[in-house]
Amino acid sequence: MDVSQLKRVPLFADVPDESLKQIAPFTQVDEFAEGVTVMREGGFSNDFYVIEEGTAKVERDGEEIAEVGPGDVIGEEGLLEKSQRGATITATSTMRVIKIEHWELSRMKKSMPEVIQKLQELVEKRN
Repeated sequence: MDVSQLKRVPLFADVPDESLKQIAPFTQVDEFAEGVTVMREGGFSNDFYVIEEGTAKVERDGEEIAEVGPGDVIGEEGLLEKSQRGATITATSTMRVIKIEHWELSRMKKSMPEVIQKLQELVEKRN
């Protein structure tokens, strides 16, 4: 993945290019068709996503609690809290996401603690 692609995402917009160069090679782009379950409540938290394009609904206990779209981060809470997925995310349109695996969190903690802080603030705001 290219650093400029990461820079377009609000989560990474203020991160220095040098820091982003450390994680860019380990990120990947995934796509999900409308109606596909991106993550399932109670599942393992192995990665998180930043939505580049598209939308999804967020459900907890079968009830829709939110809609997410471009710039939003999903799946970070389970990784930060080392817990199972807290909600089911289903694509409501074709989605393009940047996927970051769990082992990248430790690299990010060292090279870009401000991103980890933003992720933690997102979790606190949602709870």
